[in-house]
Amino acid sequence: MSKETPPPPHDDDDERRQEKRQYHHEYWRQYKKTRRRVTGTLTETEYTEIEQRANEAGRAVWTQIHAEAAAYARGEYLPTKEIDLRISELIMQFRRLGNNINQIARELNTDGGFDQPEFVQNLEELETLIRAFVKMPWGDIDREPPES
Repeated sequence: MSKETPPPPHDDDDERRQEKRQYHHEYWRQYKKTRRRVTGTLTETEYTEIEQRANEAGRAVWTQIHAEAAAYARGEYLPTKEIDLRISELIMQFRRLGNNINQIARELNTDGGFDQPEFVQNLEELETLIRAFVKMPWGDIDREPPES
């Protein structure tokens, strides 16, 4: 009786590994065309301060750094979580105010004598003031805004 050695099994795992390796290689090659990795070093104090702001805002540290940098680049103010909540409340109040204004306008339009251009101008001024408030660079909303 002779013993025959079976042929080596075809290893599908090697093929899958090779396909996976090729996929990852191609993915990262494309990724590098659209994304850039940035690294930096912070002091312990800087990191602690950013971490605290991130926790207050409900963000991860890197997300906080990115949000602060993007807001700075746009020349905008990045509101704290408390201010963001107050802005949301303010928006709800303005929606209610808008509904009331629409009811008043509807009533005035039925009677005539309504100066629509002046009314629209007043609303635009109000919107400008609100947008300026949102972009103000101070953390304590009870404090007076800085002099321009």
